[in-house]
Amino acid sequence: MRILYLCHRYADTTIGGVAEFLHYLPLALKPLGVEVIIYTQAKKNTKSDKLLGPVMIANQTPHYSGPFLKPRWFPKKKELLPLLTLCQQEKIDLIHAQGTYRAGYMAMYVYRYAGIPYIITSHSDILETNSKRVQRYTIKRRCQKILQEAAFVTHLTPIIAKASHQIYDTQMKSQMIHNGIDVAAWRPYLHQPKQNYLLAIGRLEPEKGFSILIDAYAALLKQGLTTSLVIAGTGSGEALFQAQAKRLGLNVVTPFPVGQPIPEKSVVFTGYVRGEEKKRLFSQAQCVLFATQPDVFEEAFGIVQLEAMAAGKAMIASDIAATRYLQTLGMQACLVNPPNAISEWVQAIQFLLNPPSFGEEMGAANERCVEQFAWERIAKDYKEVYEKVNTSTASPHYP
Repeated sequence: MRILYLCHRYADTTIGGVAEFLHYLPLALKPLGVEVIIYTQAKKNTKSDKLLGPVMIANQTPHYSGPFLKPRWFPKKKELLPLLTLCQQEKIDLIHAQGTYRAGYMAMYVYRYAGIPYIITSHSDILETNSKRVQRYTIKRRCQKILQEAAFVTHLTPIIAKASHQIYDTQMKSQMIHNGIDVAAWRPYLHQPKQNYLLAIGRLEPEKGFSILIDAYAALLKQGLTTSLVIAGTGSGEALFQAQAKRLGLNVVTPFPVGQPIPEKSVVFTGYVRGEEKKRLFSQAQCVLFATQPDVFEEAFGIVQLEAMAAGKAMIASDIAATRYLQTLGMQACLVNPPNAISEWVQAIQFLLNPPSFGEEMGAANERCVEQFAWERIAKDYKEVYEKVNTSTASPHYP
């Protein structure tokens, strides 16, 4: 079986949660007899009306790029021809759209022209908190058509399922399939000696709550804390967060080579980390802080929380729908409510660090819980969906 993964942004293959999905899921699907090909919009500042590629990404999955249909009343068929050509060339059986609005729209038109069925994995772009455009009638109507014509829809968490069903009810052809993690790759990093730091990691954007963590950390230092705060990642708010820490009189360390001893009583900005560096940061932390702000951005899932579990770490997290759902599956975390209350973050961190044994028990429970999110299990769920759709639809036809 040959599946085309359709993603809106070229960057989705290199950074962020979707990049993790595109790396690990194809690897887990291959032993199950499923071959994945990826198509995205062409790289930023690259204007092309032709099919580009393939470029082999790190997991040796072919990655093509080219024009991407912009949702509108009368789309231009010529923008679709490179993708139609690719589907015919690669003998695609099914399209898996990453997101409802952009990728789902393009998948719908491939289905109309070539009869290739498509499934959608709904993402946070359909949450009104994250995207005001979905409140508009024309956008909602377009999403309704996309969901109506989809052969199947998968959802990461109940909050995303609810948002999707409010647009168009697909309960008869949908299923919850979570994000996954490469559990085996994290095992060698379990139970490493801890260093004296708290870890906050992710895109350095305002909605991720790093400014609140910096304020809380400054308050903790005044109360005698010697533990450092490590902030890993990059984004538009990086300079602002560093400036905030300096204004508060905190010792800011950047750049910082991961793997070196963490200086005491400092805010350490490591920049973007991945692979072994990221696993080492998690494994040696006292605990992991997940401070996303739901009034600005509602998380669809929270990959950081899976990573904390895989590292066997205790966690302090914003009280949001995605975190509460993961708790029902066994994840252990101290929840902060409201998520923007600095005093509540201060109390939660003090509570988790004293005594340390409480955090160790929580981390051990998370280590056990994460097994259910192994990519091998997630891949089996997706394969069952692919087979169900593939056996119930007609063969593709090409114009």
